[in-house]
Amino acid sequence: MSPPATGPTPGSRRRRPTPGIPEVAATLNAAIAHHQAGRLEQAESLYRQVLAAAPRHPDALHLMGVIAHQRGDQGAAAKLIRRAVALNTGSAVYHNSLGSVLLASGRPGDAATHLRRALALNPDYAEAHNNLGNALQQSGQLAEAPAAYREALRCRPDYAEAHANLGRALHALGDPEAAVARFREAVALRPGYGKAQRWLGEALGDLGRRDEAEGAFQAALALAPEDADTRAALAALWERRNRLEDALAMAEHAIRTAPGHGRATVIAARCERRLGRVEAGLARLDRIRTAALDTDTRAFVAFERAITLDRLGDYRRAFACYADGNRMVMQSPAGRAVDTAEFPAAIARLEARFTADWIATWSPPVPHDPARHGPPPVFLVGFPRSGTTLLDQVLDAHPALVTLEEKPTIDAVKQALAESPPGYPDALAGLDAAGIVQLRDLYFREVARYLPDRSEAILVDKMPLDIIDAGLIHRLFPQSRIILALRHPCDVVLSGFMQAFRPNAAMVHFATLEGTARLYAQVMGLWERYRTLLPLPVLATRYEDLVADFAAETRRILDFLALPWDDAVLAYRERAKGRTIATPSYHQVVQPIYARSVARWRNYREQLEPVLPMLGPWAERFGYGLDDNPAAEA
Repeated sequence: MSPPATGPTPGSRRRRPTPGIPEVAATLNAAIAHHQAGRLEQAESLYRQVLAAAPRHPDALHLMGVIAHQRGDQGAAAKLIRRAVALNTGSAVYHNSLGSVLLASGRPGDAATHLRRALALNPDYAEAHNNLGNALQQSGQLAEAPAAYREALRCRPDYAEAHANLGRALHALGDPEAAVARFREAVALRPGYGKAQRWLGEALGDLGRRDEAEGAFQAALALAPEDADTRAALAALWERRNRLEDALAMAEHAIRTAPGHGRATVIAARCERRLGRVEAGLARLDRIRTAALDTDTRAFVAFERAITLDRLGDYRRAFACYADGNRMVMQSPAGRAVDTAEFPAAIARLEARFTADWIATWSPPVPHDPARHGPPPVFLVGFPRSGTTLLDQVLDAHPALVTLEEKPTIDAVKQALAESPPGYPDALAGLDAAGIVQLRDLYFREVARYLPDRSEAILVDKMPLDIIDAGLIHRLFPQSRIILALRHPCDVVLSGFMQAFRPNAAMVHFATLEGTARLYAQVMGLWERYRTLLPLPVLATRYEDLVADFAAETRRILDFLALPWDDAVLAYRERAKGRTIATPSYHQVVQPIYARSVARWRNYREQLEPVLPMLGPWAERFGYGLDDNPAAEA
């Protein structure tokens, strides 16, 4: 809600002074001057004088409501502004202010009603468009929020808050790169905009640009040295960079500044756990008053509590906390914005389309041109949580290889095919040689965005769920080798359920064990169809085998890639410490190889029991079992 304008507020009617009290207008203007200067007590006193002389003065009622809103008394604010609206239903300003109050009261649906009324009265009301975007976000209509912010910017291109809010919406929708551009614009328009600096840092961190992220956080702290939110964000960044003591100290500083700060307390607890002080971490979590936290932070607390309880062997309570965390993620605006039917429907379309008869209609394959594109890329795929991050780090340590971690390279090709008739995947059949080369060019342009200095190294493109597009990969790169990462299906499903993934069309299914197991069966069913129909050059490698005999399994993978052994792969952990790792395994791959995650599912067999009929056939198919004897799966 903007500070009041001098004189009658925009949209209000100009009134003659109340008969017999000619000083009312002058008193109102004096009150507004105090209000603009932040002298709320003086402004309130004068507004009360106006209302004593003219109890039905809508501007005074409205502005008294604005002061109540600024002080956090949303109930009083709503009553006062509703009285103003009743006296002047045609004021866009009043409706916008009431919308702001209802937003602050946690009533985004009611807020949107008044904000839309404000916009019907004044379609070029930038602040109302911005507030409507906020209401849409709060009510879970995240995908619709960017349009409202863009309308605000149409009305006022230099509106820093709208740029920042658009950035937050884009970030929540899974586009941190676009979000960065908006945050940068907000900061350029208002260099002292500390929150935008912090949000910029968070988006840069999600893009793996950790040095730039740290710079943004330091810039925000220069503006507000004791801002607990920024200190918590910087602590989170340092924890991801494995600077645990620094992260703990920064988190504790934030807690001293803002006792009970949820995010800072969780980061401190996580650092304690990772430093081996597990009980101390749990004690920190137990002191958090979660009722006062927003949904995202409560989910953050629940997941960390679950991890800690799991480490302490309290599996029943740990599972309950994982379930709570997932439930809260799904209740968040980002979770509610996702269409849960989208990803399974895409898999079903691919499975229906890929038949032997259809593949027989394809135009001939086009050989790879190393002079144009370098060596054919290698694709590292598998269901998420199958050990792909560990493999990524090991392979990247080999001097002949360079890995690209989870970037949307194949998605760019899919999008191009989707936009051309007859769409994706149907367009694969009719591709001629020129079309295939153009798509390869597009693919490598996307690679170059993330690896501009790839030189002659062989690219390993690691994106686990590109497994569902193995048909496209083979059509584009028939000579490319594919490494399939496998792990016991029960461990994969359990581990997926245990992660606090950012909601998107795929990850939203990890919110329940049943949803994760169902998606696993669907994804692996499509993969088996590809294996049956296409001559894919594939090596399947099991996480358990890599853990049991690291050197032997790594040598087998390098043999498949026709590469010589290099001792550098044995030192992958040292190299990983200097890399940006964006997956949930960031803290695991810098540790020595351990078997703690092998057959972990047995600790949760009771909870997994309902999904074992779905997973059992896949366990058998990939050489595992559901026997309670660990030796049966060696």
